[in-house]
Amino acid sequence: MDFFEPTVASSIEKPLADAYARGARRVLVTGKPACREEISDLLDKLGFSSVENPSAIFHASDVVNIDLIVIGGGAGDEVSRTLHACIGLSVAVIAPVTEHHVSKRTVFLMSIPKAGTHMLIRLFGLMGLERSSDRRTRPGTWSTPVGYEYHAPCRELLANDAFDPQGRQLLFRSPAIFVYRNPLDIIVSELDWFKKEEHAFSGYLNYFSDEKERLSQLIKDDTVMGSIRDRVRRYIGWMMFNNVIPVSYEELVGSRGGGCDLQQAESIWALQLKLHIAGSPQEYAKQLYDQGSATFSKGRIGRHLECFGDEQFALFDRLPQDFMQILGYARDSFISKRIKDLLHRPLVVKGIPEDLLYAPRLAREGILGFNIVEIAGRYFPIRQGKSIESLSEAIAFFNENDGFATIKEAEQFVHAFAQQEGAYNTDNGLILEGFLGFNIVRCKGCWYGFDQSVGALDVDGLSKDDIAALSKKKQCVGGESIADVKAEILKLAVVGQQRSSKEFQSTP
Repeated sequence: MDFFEPTVASSIEKPLADAYARGARRVLVTGKPACREEISDLLDKLGFSSVENPSAIFHASDVVNIDLIVIGGGAGDEVSRTLHACIGLSVAVIAPVTEHHVSKRTVFLMSIPKAGTHMLIRLFGLMGLERSSDRRTRPGTWSTPVGYEYHAPCRELLANDAFDPQGRQLLFRSPAIFVYRNPLDIIVSELDWFKKEEHAFSGYLNYFSDEKERLSQLIKDDTVMGSIRDRVRRYIGWMMFNNVIPVSYEELVGSRGGGCDLQQAESIWALQLKLHIAGSPQEYAKQLYDQGSATFSKGRIGRHLECFGDEQFALFDRLPQDFMQILGYARDSFISKRIKDLLHRPLVVKGIPEDLLYAPRLAREGILGFNIVEIAGRYFPIRQGKSIESLSEAIAFFNENDGFATIKEAEQFVHAFAQQEGAYNTDNGLILEGFLGFNIVRCKGCWYGFDQSVGALDVDGLSKDDIAALSKKKQCVGGESIADVKAEILKLAVVGQQRSSKEFQSTP
């Protein structure tokens, strides 16, 4: 597969010449005619025999005698539909670069631990995709959900969505790949890794006297790690997201790892078509499974048959098999029965309209004089009293400020900023508004809390006598730090609650 820039008509000449050099002669031209005239002239010039089909969707019978499909133009959705129709076809493809091209998007990677993550990372490298930071992703790269590396458990990542909606984060509006594997082989791979002294679980697993006992614990454990069902179920929710492409280890490993070379090439081809990635699936496949790696023999499909005994199979069979069914595996089958259906499942990446994507959302209020606002999935500390009034202002603010990938990181910045400001800045200013009915301010190097019921105050104009008078009325507290002031305010709040309780109890 190859791509051309539709705004530069001559950019398709080299891909066509390369396809001709590889033996392509019969061409189907489809898609909107953005470059139709230029393409037709080039096909005649190079000696191709061509037919036209303006429909974005076609069937295998339509391309029986076709060597090359050229998509002349169209928007991202249209080109993606045409590329999707090429899954399972043995044809070359030339397509225009659109907003769906891999250079315009970030691809996210999630995986069940020990499911073959590094093989997918190797494939990304062969495809020319570099990794970008999970906290500052870039188009044309791959990345991972923030803070999880590759192994982001679906349920845990989404656990706080009710309190901190995540739907605008880039992960949920980008293509993602989820790597899964036969859980029976995962157990054996886990044992190879977990029993090593540098792993936290080694002290637990090595407590058991032999490999069979350790395997049994990996299957049934309900104290330290959870059973294999528990561990796998943390991740398999990703199988149901329509912006996620599930890919099994068994598909990618090829015959050198106990799989099938045809399936390997077909699965790589489907990834290329869904992600708009140039290259030859056969060439990628040749370099993907590293026979010289230290784990080559241990990565073969079906290795659990060499390691399990009757007891381990019996323990596994006693587990509820829902996790196996979701992944498409059965105990007597090495390969997922869902591979074909998932291969042909369309990739659907949602697009959020600008007015919804960039509308500021208040995520946290009143932290040391700041509010934390979420815009397009990133978090920005903004001084209280400042506001973003329009869509254009929100977009400009987003583009001009880095922001943070999580609320926690934005909060940490605010606290660090407040500490630095407290150490070096002696200017007056509101630091925290509305803490248990008090405003906390810094004035002339000191910290104060003023009861909001007092109303507007010229803090800078208050004398020591004024502050003493307010303190006597329990309308002002002071301290050497913001923590001291908070503690004094809490004391007043407790005393007030106790007084109210006594008054209530004494009321006839």
